Amino acid sequence: MNTTNTVDPAYIQYHAVARHWASDIDFFKIEIIFLHHLLDDHFILLSGPDYIDSLKVIGKKFLQIEKDKYQADTELLDYIKILEGQTENLVDGHGELLAVKHKQMEHAMVHLNATYRMLKKELFALVILLIQDRKRQGLPAA
Repeated sequence: MNTTNTVDPAYIQYHAVARHWASDIDFFKIEIIFLHHLLDDHFILLSGPDYIDSLKVIGKKFLQIEKDKYQADTELLDYIKILEGQTENLVDGHGELLAVKHKQMEHAMVHLNATYRMLKKELFALVILLIQDRKRQGLPAA
């Protein structure tokens, strides 16, 4: 008797998307290190009275993005474990659990992407403002 193992197209799609998300999270890890270095390089000057309030806001957002990244990373690992264990269950009609988990993970990644981009824009804008202010004053950029 020949039995063929067919993989549900939804599983293939979910797995491809999960790999993409894992790549995104790895990218965030590298990018956040870069942003921390950028912040460290300008921290003393950004601690001045003209920038301190913005620095505090960005600092809080950094903490939150670190938490969100960690949570998304652990949720993704759990999702991938569920995904790998659900191959057979998709055929049996239990794909609903996987669909729900996929939607939750998708929401977490969209949120992480949006908050990360906003943080990056705000940090870059603050550093650019600092550099421009220093140039107007005839001081070195950093």
